Amino acid sequence: MREHLKPGAEFPDIELPNQDDEPTRLSSQMRGFPTAVVFSRGFY
Repeated sequence: MREHLKPGAEFPDIELPNQDDEPTRLSSQMRGFPTAVVFSRGFY
C-alpha cells in the first residue's frame, strides 16, 4: 500500500468530472464533513 494512502490518512483533493462533465473537486462535495470515498470497478 502506498504510504500516503493509509487508513485514517488525509485523502488527496482530487478533481473528477461530474454528471454534466464539469470538473468538480472532492473538497467542494465534502464541505468539511467526514466522508468515506469508495472506488469500484464494473457493474453489480
